[in-house]
Amino acid sequence: MTISKFKYDTKVIDQYKIGPYQIRIYESAGKYTSEALYTYTNLAETSPFGEIIESIAKHLSGIAAPDEDITENSLDSRFYALQDLFKTRKILIETYIHQKYPEFVTMKNINELVELACYKLIGIYKIAPFLMDEHIEEFYLDCPNTHIYLDHRTWGRCKTNVIVSEEDLERIKTRLRYESGLLLDESNPSIKTELITDRFHVRTSMDIFPLAVDGLHLDVRKLKRKAFTLPELVANDTLPVEIAAYLYFALLRRRNITVIGEPNSGKTTLVNALDLITPPEWRKITIEDVIESVPQHHYDKHQVRLQVTPFEGENSSRSKSKEIVKLLHRSPDYVFLGEIQTQEHSQAVFHALTSGLHLIQTCHASSPENLIVRWVEHHGIAPINLLTLDLIVFMRAYYREKLIRKVRRVSEVENPYLIAGDRLHEIDLELKTIELIDAFNLDTLLAKTVTELFDTPTLRDIRTVEGLTLNGFVEEITIYMELFNYLAQNQLFNPKTNVKLFHGLHAEKLKQQGKYGKVDWPALYNHVIELIE
Repeated sequence: MTISKFKYDTKVIDQYKIGPYQIRIYESAGKYTSEALYTYTNLAETSPFGEIIESIAKHLSGIAAPDEDITENSLDSRFYALQDLFKTRKILIETYIHQKYPEFVTMKNINELVELACYKLIGIYKIAPFLMDEHIEEFYLDCPNTHIYLDHRTWGRCKTNVIVSEEDLERIKTRLRYESGLLLDESNPSIKTELITDRFHVRTSMDIFPLAVDGLHLDVRKLKRKAFTLPELVANDTLPVEIAAYLYFALLRRRNITVIGEPNSGKTTLVNALDLITPPEWRKITIEDVIESVPQHHYDKHQVRLQVTPFEGENSSRSKSKEIVKLLHRSPDYVFLGEIQTQEHSQAVFHALTSGLHLIQTCHASSPENLIVRWVEHHGIAPINLLTLDLIVFMRAYYREKLIRKVRRVSEVENPYLIAGDRLHEIDLELKTIELIDAFNLDTLLAKTVTELFDTPTLRDIRTVEGLTLNGFVEEITIYMELFNYLAQNQLFNPKTNVKLFHGLHAEKLKQQGKYGKVDWPALYNHVIELIE
């Protein structure tokens, strides 16, 4: 792995520090591209620190002579998880420095030296800044001996000056293969896994020859260490407050919510924000191939998280579709499903929905219409099953100097032959047509008023179950909008704070319903605000 010699003849537009790395971003100098240049430096580039790190790597990787005591404590990195490697290597490095370079033990930058040496031993020395930098959303390598490039939260798509060789990629490949427990060879040339440490949490995808014809391809998606909250998404304009309130209203009724969009459009971010404010008494089960859900036991919630084999290893007994079907015997109140991809996944999902389970799930699709086409035409789902979907939330990502993610539509499925208020008792298995009703469509500037929302397919079902009146609906959803606005405007984004507030809101709501048979919504709002203050 090498650093290519770029000529930095443009101005620095950003700089900051990540661990032992100094980051500098330069304005684009390209004639036909707007990509900025992301670079970094560290103290290993100055003498004698570079020589010390090389010496540490040489001796602690087992290359030193067998009579040197320090090598007797070295560990084969192939048999340790990454987080454990950080701990064991750090101890070895500190011991080695005390023995061989005691004059450096008290130096100001000793911790940075230890950290760099640790990355060197583990094999992530040159990509460590990309892994740790919270401003980076995703980084890519197209093939060996080419530059890494990345998506920066502020500066969009950036080039870097880091070139990765085939030799260096072998170490990364070995690490990913070990972490996933999956084969990576000609018969199975793709692998997807996650790397979780106290320094970073990423989702990695790798393809090798013969699938990747130019050699190994790598895609590393950063997973946010701190979950976004719904008020934060309102504040950063990911979705309007009206949509946030409508989704929360539906969530409390355990309505099925499918969040769709193209890759990297923010689907999981939105689902996690909703999942975070579910009532604490719910028993929730998540099924994911790469863990992107938020752990919630420390919020006093009931949550079981299941990790299944990725699509690339679907022959395993831990397949997503099998675990979805097994949900029927696990008694969940609400289910979080990550990435419904295959025909088998889709059929398992609708098996669960028609069995009465309540789901929130993500799925790739370029529009609600295209999602319906894929399910019906390609996955063989009968149109009548689509009536179990409730809400389809469509997200889109696009660049305007930086990557922007927004909810564009909230759609619902309806049988066009059912007249409002009328329900057929005979099941029409020959149903060929369903209709998409938009509750919100920001592309066409459609946003139903609160009164109009009362007549959506989902609200008609809720009205039937609860006997909900128009005035009751208006009062409730208006309070939710006021609450989300208050939290957004005052930048109250901390997950712990949000969990406390929405738990308190739900508990007080149930208390008033049990004691008075109705809810005093203004009093409920004041109660929640008092929890903040």
